[in-house]
Amino acid sequence: MIVKKILQRMKNGTLIESFRKKTYVKIHIKKSKNNPEKYLINLGKICLKYKMNLNDPQTFNEKLNWYKLNYHNELMDFVVDKINAKKYVLSKNLDDIIIKTIGTYSNIEDIDYNSLPNSFVVKNTLDSGGVYICKDKKNININKLKEKLSSFKKEMFDGVHWALETAYSENNKIIVEELIDTLDGHSPADYKFFCFNGEPEFLFVGTERDIDVKFDFYDINFNWLNVRQGHKNNLNRPKKPKNYERMLDICRILSKDFPHVRVDLYNIDGKIYFGELTFYHFAGLTPFEPRKWDYEFGKFFDITKIQHLKWLTC
Repeated sequence: MIVKKILQRMKNGTLIESFRKKTYVKIHIKKSKNNPEKYLINLGKICLKYKMNLNDPQTFNEKLNWYKLNYHNELMDFVVDKINAKKYVLSKNLDDIIIKTIGTYSNIEDIDYNSLPNSFVVKNTLDSGGVYICKDKKNININKLKEKLSSFKKEMFDGVHWALETAYSENNKIIVEELIDTLDGHSPADYKFFCFNGEPEFLFVGTERDIDVKFDFYDINFNWLNVRQGHKNNLNRPKKPKNYERMLDICRILSKDFPHVRVDLYNIDGKIYFGELTFYHFAGLTPFEPRKWDYEFGKFFDITKIQHLKWLTC
Protein backbone atom coordinates (compact mmCIF):
# COMPACT_ATOMS: atom_id res chain seq x y z
CA MET A 1 0.00 0.00 0.00
CA ILE A 2 2.80 2.44 0.93
CA VAL A 3 4.79 1.65 -2.26
CA LYS A 4 1.62 2.08 -4.33
CA LYS A 5 0.97 5.51 -2.81
CA ILE A 6 4.56 6.61 -3.45
CA LEU A 7 4.37 5.49 -7.09
CA GLN A 8 1.06 7.29 -7.52
CA ARG A 9 2.52 10.49 -6.05
CA MET A 10 5.51 10.22 -8.38
CA LYS A 11 3.15 9.80 -11.32
CA ASN A 12 0.94 12.79 -10.51
CA GLY A 13 3.82 15.04 -9.42
CA THR A 14 2.75 15.52 -5.80
CA LEU A 15 5.92 13.89 -4.44
CA ILE A 16 8.13 16.51 -6.10
CA GLU A 17 5.71 19.26 -5.05
CA SER A 18 5.86 18.07 -1.43
CA PHE A 19 9.67 18.10 -1.52
CA ARG A 20 9.73 21.63 -2.98
CA LYS A 21 7.24 22.84 -0.36
CA LYS A 22 9.17 21.36 2.58
CA THR A 23 12.45 22.74 1.25
CA TYR A 24 11.00 26.21 0.77
CA VAL A 25 9.49 26.24 4.27
CA LYS A 26 12.69 25.04 5.93
CA ILE A 27 14.76 27.75 4.19
CA HIS A 28 12.35 30.70 4.42
CA ILE A 29 10.11 30.22 7.49
CA LYS A 30 12.40 32.17 9.85
CA LYS A 31 12.38 35.16 7.48
CA SER A 32 8.61 35.04 6.97
CA LYS A 33 8.01 37.59 9.74
CA ASN A 34 9.79 40.23 7.66
CA ASN A 35 7.45 39.80 4.70
CA PRO A 36 4.67 37.26 5.39
CA GLU A 37 2.77 38.19 2.24
CA LYS A 38 5.76 37.41 0.01
CA TYR A 39 6.32 34.15 1.90
CA LEU A 40 2.72 32.99 1.31
CA ILE A 41 2.68 34.09 -2.34
CA ASN A 42 5.82 32.08 -3.09
CA LEU A 43 4.43 29.10 -1.17
CA GLY A 44 1.26 29.41 -3.24
CA LYS A 45 3.25 29.24 -6.48
CA ILE A 46 4.51 25.82 -5.40
CA CYS A 47 1.25 24.44 -4.00
CA LEU A 48 -1.46 26.17 -6.07
CA LYS A 49 0.48 26.59 -9.32
CA TYR A 50 -0.50 30.25 -9.60
CA LYS A 51 0.62 33.56 -8.13
CA MET A 52 -1.88 34.72 -5.52
CA ASN A 53 -3.02 38.34 -5.54
CA LEU A 54 -3.34 39.18 -1.84
CA ASN A 55 -3.97 42.88 -2.53
CA ASP A 56 -7.19 42.09 -4.38
CA PRO A 57 -8.00 38.43 -3.57
CA GLN A 58 -10.70 36.75 -5.64
CA THR A 59 -10.26 33.00 -5.22
CA PHE A 60 -11.15 31.12 -2.04
CA ASN A 61 -7.50 30.18 -1.47
CA GLU A 62 -6.38 33.79 -1.96
CA LYS A 63 -8.97 34.97 0.54
CA LEU A 64 -7.97 32.34 3.10
CA ASN A 65 -4.38 33.54 2.92
CA TRP A 66 -5.52 37.16 3.12
CA TYR A 67 -7.58 36.13 6.18
CA LYS A 68 -4.43 34.81 7.89
CA LEU A 69 -2.68 38.15 7.46
CA ASN A 70 -5.55 40.54 8.10
CA TYR A 71 -7.92 39.11 10.70
CA HIS A 72 -7.37 37.67 14.13
CA ASN A 73 -9.17 37.56 17.46
CA GLU A 74 -8.50 35.76 20.73
CA LEU A 75 -11.59 33.57 20.38
CA MET A 76 -10.03 31.95 17.31
CA ASP A 77 -6.95 31.07 19.39
CA PHE A 78 -9.22 29.51 21.99
CA VAL A 79 -11.49 27.35 19.82
CA VAL A 80 -8.85 25.83 17.51
CA ASP A 81 -7.85 23.74 20.52
CA LYS A 82 -10.13 20.69 20.60
CA ILE A 83 -10.46 20.79 24.39
CA ASN A 84 -11.48 24.44 24.38
CA ALA A 85 -13.71 23.96 21.34
CA LYS A 86 -15.90 21.63 23.42
CA LYS A 87 -16.18 24.35 26.07
CA TYR A 88 -17.26 26.77 23.33
CA VAL A 89 -19.88 24.32 22.05
CA LEU A 90 -21.11 23.83 25.61
CA SER A 91 -21.42 27.61 26.03
CA LYS A 92 -23.78 27.58 23.03
CA ASN A 93 -26.07 25.08 24.81
CA LEU A 94 -25.15 22.28 22.39
CA ASP A 95 -23.92 19.79 24.99
CA ASP A 96 -25.83 16.95 23.26
CA ILE A 97 -23.41 16.99 20.28
CA ILE A 98 -20.17 16.82 22.28
CA ILE A 99 -18.22 13.55 22.07
CA LYS A 100 -17.30 12.28 25.53
CA THR A 101 -13.76 13.12 26.65
CA ILE A 102 -12.03 10.22 28.40
CA GLY A 103 -8.86 12.08 29.31
CA THR A 104 -6.52 14.96 28.47
CA TYR A 105 -2.74 14.85 28.73
CA SER A 106 0.23 17.18 28.31
CA ASN A 107 2.04 14.60 26.17
CA ILE A 108 1.78 11.01 24.92
CA GLU A 109 4.00 9.64 27.66
CA ASP A 110 1.43 10.66 30.29
CA ILE A 111 -1.32 8.39 28.94
CA ASP A 112 -2.25 5.53 31.27
CA TYR A 113 -3.49 2.95 28.77
CA ASN A 114 -4.62 0.58 31.52
CA SER A 115 -7.22 3.11 32.61
CA LEU A 116 -8.69 3.51 29.12
CA PRO A 117 -11.71 1.58 27.81
CA ASN A 118 -11.34 -1.11 25.18
CA SER A 119 -11.94 1.30 22.28
CA PHE A 120 -11.08 5.00 22.01
CA VAL A 121 -9.62 7.74 19.80
CA VAL A 122 -6.41 9.66 20.56
CA LYS A 123 -5.93 13.11 18.99
CA ASN A 124 -3.66 16.12 19.03
CA THR A 125 -5.63 19.13 20.22
CA LEU A 126 -4.07 21.52 17.67
CA ASP A 127 -4.04 19.73 14.34
CA SER A 128 -6.25 17.52 12.19
CA GLY A 129 -3.79 14.86 11.06
CA GLY A 130 -2.78 13.59 14.47
CA VAL A 131 -5.46 10.95 15.08
CA TYR A 132 -5.12 7.33 16.20
CA ILE A 133 -8.17 5.06 16.35
CA CYS A 134 -8.07 2.09 18.70
CA LYS A 135 -10.91 -0.39 18.20
CA ASP A 136 -9.46 -3.05 20.49
CA LYS A 137 -6.94 -2.17 23.18
CA LYS A 138 -5.37 -5.62 22.94
CA ASN A 139 -4.14 -4.68 19.46
CA ILE A 140 -2.92 -1.16 20.21
CA ASN A 141 0.32 -0.19 18.46
CA ILE A 142 2.03 2.40 20.67
CA ASN A 143 4.74 3.14 18.11
CA LYS A 144 2.18 3.81 15.39
CA LEU A 145 0.20 5.97 17.82
CA LYS A 146 3.28 8.08 18.53
CA GLU A 147 4.05 8.31 14.82
CA LYS A 148 0.51 9.50 14.05
CA LEU A 149 0.57 12.15 16.75
CA SER A 150 4.03 13.39 15.79
CA SER A 151 2.33 15.27 12.93
CA PHE A 152 2.01 18.39 15.07
CA LYS A 153 5.79 18.74 15.41
CA LYS A 154 5.99 19.08 11.63
CA GLU A 155 3.53 22.00 11.68
CA MET A 156 5.52 24.43 13.85
CA PHE A 157 8.95 26.05 13.44
CA ASP A 158 10.11 27.96 16.52
CA GLY A 159 6.56 28.99 17.33
CA VAL A 160 5.63 29.86 13.73
CA HIS A 161 3.15 27.73 11.80
CA TRP A 162 4.57 26.60 8.45
CA ALA A 163 1.61 28.16 6.58
CA LEU A 164 1.37 31.20 8.92
CA GLU A 165 -1.92 30.03 10.43
CA THR A 166 -1.95 32.71 13.11
CA ALA A 167 -4.59 31.14 15.35
CA TYR A 168 -2.32 28.21 16.21
CA SER A 169 0.35 28.03 18.89
CA GLU A 170 2.80 25.42 20.19
CA ASN A 171 0.59 24.56 23.18
CA ASN A 172 -0.54 21.22 21.79
CA LYS A 173 -1.99 18.62 24.16
CA ILE A 174 -3.39 15.11 23.78
CA ILE A 175 -7.08 14.29 24.08
CA VAL A 176 -8.59 10.82 24.32
CA GLU A 177 -12.22 10.53 23.24
CA GLU A 178 -14.93 7.94 23.09
CA LEU A 179 -14.97 6.02 19.80
CA ILE A 180 -18.19 6.60 17.89
CA ASP A 181 -19.73 3.30 16.77
CA THR A 182 -20.93 2.95 13.19
CA LEU A 183 -23.04 0.20 11.62
CA ASP A 184 -20.29 -0.87 9.18
CA GLY A 185 -17.43 -0.55 11.67
CA HIS A 186 -15.60 2.04 9.56
CA SER A 187 -14.79 5.65 10.39
CA PRO A 188 -17.91 7.85 10.30
CA ALA A 189 -18.55 10.24 7.43
CA ASP A 190 -17.24 13.72 8.21
CA TYR A 191 -19.45 16.67 7.18
CA LYS A 192 -17.43 19.87 6.81
CA PHE A 193 -19.48 23.04 6.40
CA PHE A 194 -17.95 26.27 5.10
CA CYS A 195 -19.62 29.12 6.96
CA PHE A 196 -19.44 32.85 6.33
CA ASN A 197 -20.76 35.43 8.79
CA GLY A 198 -22.93 32.85 10.49
CA GLU A 199 -24.33 31.15 7.38
CA PRO A 200 -23.24 27.77 5.95
CA GLU A 201 -22.84 28.04 2.16
CA PHE A 202 -21.33 24.74 0.95
CA LEU A 203 -19.72 21.60 2.34
CA PHE A 204 -17.74 18.52 1.58
CA VAL A 205 -18.17 15.02 2.98
CA GLY A 206 -15.11 12.95 3.88
CA THR A 207 -15.66 9.19 3.66
CA GLU A 208 -13.60 5.98 3.85
CA ARG A 209 -11.00 7.70 6.04
CA ASP A 210 -9.74 4.38 7.38
CA ILE A 211 -9.38 2.90 3.87
CA ASP A 212 -8.61 5.48 1.15
CA VAL A 213 -10.18 8.83 1.98
CA LYS A 214 -12.65 10.34 -0.49
CA PHE A 215 -14.00 13.91 -0.61
CA ASP A 216 -17.29 14.99 -2.21
CA PHE A 217 -18.39 18.62 -2.38
CA TYR A 218 -22.04 19.70 -2.21
CA ASP A 219 -23.93 22.96 -2.32
CA ILE A 220 -25.90 23.80 0.79
CA ASN A 221 -29.00 22.05 -0.61
CA PHE A 222 -26.92 18.86 -0.84
CA ASN A 223 -26.58 18.85 -4.60
CA TRP A 224 -23.32 17.14 -5.61
CA LEU A 225 -20.68 19.37 -7.23
CA ASN A 226 -18.20 18.13 -9.81
CA VAL A 227 -15.09 19.34 -8.01
CA ARG A 228 -12.08 17.66 -6.41
CA GLN A 229 -9.57 18.88 -3.90
CA GLY A 230 -6.73 16.74 -2.65
CA HIS A 231 -8.65 13.46 -2.85
CA LYS A 232 -10.78 11.48 -5.28
CA ASN A 233 -14.58 11.50 -5.25
CA ASN A 234 -16.46 8.53 -3.85
CA LEU A 235 -18.11 6.41 -6.55
CA ASN A 236 -20.91 5.81 -4.02
CA ARG A 237 -21.84 9.41 -3.39
CA PRO A 238 -22.85 10.14 0.21
CA LYS A 239 -26.58 10.68 0.63
CA LYS A 240 -28.15 13.60 2.45
CA PRO A 241 -28.12 12.63 6.16
CA LYS A 242 -31.02 12.58 8.58
CA ASN A 243 -31.49 15.76 10.61
CA TYR A 244 -29.62 17.74 7.94
CA GLU A 245 -31.53 20.92 8.77
CA ARG A 246 -30.42 20.67 12.40
CA MET A 247 -26.83 20.34 11.20
CA LEU A 248 -27.29 23.65 9.37
CA ASP A 249 -28.76 25.26 12.49
CA ILE A 250 -25.79 24.04 14.56
CA CYS A 251 -23.43 25.54 11.98
CA ARG A 252 -25.19 28.89 12.22
CA ILE A 253 -24.85 28.91 16.00
CA LEU A 254 -21.18 27.91 16.03
CA SER A 255 -20.06 30.16 13.17
CA LYS A 256 -21.78 33.46 13.97
CA ASP A 257 -18.83 34.80 15.99
CA PHE A 258 -16.45 34.61 13.01
CA PRO A 259 -16.22 36.08 9.49
CA HIS A 260 -15.36 32.59 8.26
CA VAL A 261 -14.98 29.18 9.87
CA ARG A 262 -15.39 25.58 8.78
CA VAL A 263 -17.65 23.63 11.13
CA ASP A 264 -17.01 19.89 11.16
CA LEU A 265 -19.78 17.52 12.25
CA TYR A 266 -20.52 13.80 12.24
CA ASN A 267 -23.96 12.29 11.72
CA ILE A 268 -24.57 8.68 12.71
CA ASP A 269 -28.09 7.72 11.60
CA GLY A 270 -29.41 11.14 12.63
CA LYS A 271 -27.34 11.51 15.80
CA ILE A 272 -25.11 14.57 15.36
CA TYR A 273 -21.65 14.98 16.91
CA PHE A 274 -19.28 17.94 16.92
CA GLY A 275 -15.82 17.48 15.37
CA GLU A 276 -13.84 20.71 15.31
CA LEU A 277 -13.65 24.31 14.07
CA THR A 278 -11.15 25.18 11.35
CA PHE A 279 -10.31 28.65 10.04
CA TYR A 280 -7.82 27.92 7.28
CA HIS A 281 -9.10 25.00 5.21
CA PHE A 282 -6.14 22.98 3.90
CA ALA A 283 -3.95 25.99 4.81
CA GLY A 284 -5.41 27.82 1.79
CA LEU A 285 -2.78 25.98 -0.26
CA THR A 286 -4.55 23.06 -1.93
CA PRO A 287 -5.86 23.55 -5.49
CA PHE A 288 -9.39 22.86 -6.66
CA GLU A 289 -9.99 20.84 -9.82
CA PRO A 290 -11.26 22.34 -12.03
CA ARG A 291 -9.78 25.65 -10.92
CA LYS A 292 -13.01 27.59 -11.58
CA TRP A 293 -14.27 26.34 -8.20
CA ASP A 294 -11.54 28.30 -6.46
CA TYR A 295 -13.29 31.39 -7.85
CA GLU A 296 -16.83 30.10 -7.28
CA PHE A 297 -16.20 29.29 -3.61
CA GLY A 298 -14.33 32.56 -3.20
CA LYS A 299 -17.54 34.47 -3.99
CA PHE A 300 -19.00 33.40 -0.64
CA PHE A 301 -16.18 35.02 1.35
CA ASP A 302 -16.93 38.76 1.52
CA ILE A 303 -13.73 40.23 2.95
CA THR A 304 -15.02 43.81 2.58
CA LYS A 305 -16.75 43.38 5.95
CA ILE A 306 -13.40 42.54 7.54
CA GLN A 307 -11.74 45.47 5.76
CA HIS A 308 -14.45 47.75 7.14
CA LEU A 309 -13.92 46.34 10.63
CA LYS A 310 -10.19 46.97 10.36
CA TRP A 311 -10.87 50.58 9.34
CA LEU A 312 -13.17 51.07 12.33
CA THR A 313 -10.54 49.73 14.76
CA CYS A 314 -7.58 51.70 13.38
